[in-house]
Amino acid sequence: MSQRSVLFISADQPAASKVEAAAREGFSGEQEWVRVEALFDGLRCLQERSFDLILSDLFLPDGQGLATLRHLQQHAPQTPVIAFCHAGDRDTGVTAVRKGAFDFFCYEDFDAGNLQKSIEAAMSHGRVEAEKKAAAERRNNARFPCRLAVSYQTLEHPILSGQGTSETLNISSKGLLFTSNELFQAGQLVQVSLDWPARLENQIPLKLVAEGRIVRNANGQTAMTIDKYEFRTRRVPANPAAATGGGKPTFSSRPTETAPRTISQPGTAAGGRTKGATERRPV
Repeated sequence: MSQRSVLFISADQPAASKVEAAAREGFSGEQEWVRVEALFDGLRCLQERSFDLILSDLFLPDGQGLATLRHLQQHAPQTPVIAFCHAGDRDTGVTAVRKGAFDFFCYEDFDAGNLQKSIEAAMSHGRVEAEKKAAAERRNNARFPCRLAVSYQTLEHPILSGQGTSETLNISSKGLLFTSNELFQAGQLVQVSLDWPARLENQIPLKLVAEGRIVRNANGQTAMTIDKYEFRTRRVPANPAAATGGGKPTFSSRPTETAPRTISQPGTAAGGRTKGATERRPV
C-alpha cells in the first residue's frame, strides 16, 4: 500500500482544514499529516525528520512571502513545496513557482482535483532524490538555537520578573518550558518575551511576546501554556556591544520594542480575537 508524509504549515485554521480535506480525498494509501502554525515550528520538524511533501502558506506570523519559501528550501532542498496564498497575493505565488516552488494555489479558488494531481506529481518528482539526500542535508543545514533567552513577568500577584532560558517551545502545541528559580504558583498569569530566531522577510528581527498560565514549577523548570501571542518587530542597536555592555545581550521584563509595526497572532484565550496575522501601523 502506498504511503506519504506531508508537512503542512498554515496559521489559517479554516483554510487549512479545507486544503487537507481536499488533499486526502481520493488517496487510498496511508497518509501522515503534520500541521504547524509557525515557520519556526515547521523548520524544527524538518530538522528532526524528512517529509515527502511540504504544503505551506507563504504568509505566516514569522515568515512573509518569498522568505518563507527560501527558509524551507534551505532546510529541505530536495523536498517539493506547494505554496498557498490568498487571491490578493497571487503575484507572490507566481513568483514562488519561478523561485523553485513546485506549484501554488490560492485558498479562495483552488480546485480539489487539480490539487490532488499537483500533489501526486510533486511527490513523484521529488521522492527519489529526497530518499538519497535527506539525512545528509538535515545534518548540514543551519539550525536555529534550541535554547533561547527568556524574559518573564507575572501579570498578577505575587509580582515576579526576571530572566531564564527556554528548554522547549512549540507555538502549535501552545506550550513553553523554561528555566527559572522563581516560586511561580500554578495557574498564575505570566508574560514572557524572547528574541525569535527567524526574521521577517529574512531581514527584520522579531520578538515573540506570549501570555499564558503556569502549569507546573519544579526543580528549576517552569511549564506554561501559551494562550495568546504576537510577533513584534524589534530594532538591533547600531553598536550591540555598547548597547548591551560588553556584547552580552540584556532582556527587559517588559516589551520595549519601538519598531513601527507589530505582527500579531492571538491565541484562543483572553480577548476572543480572531486568529490570523494582522499588521498595525502607527497613526
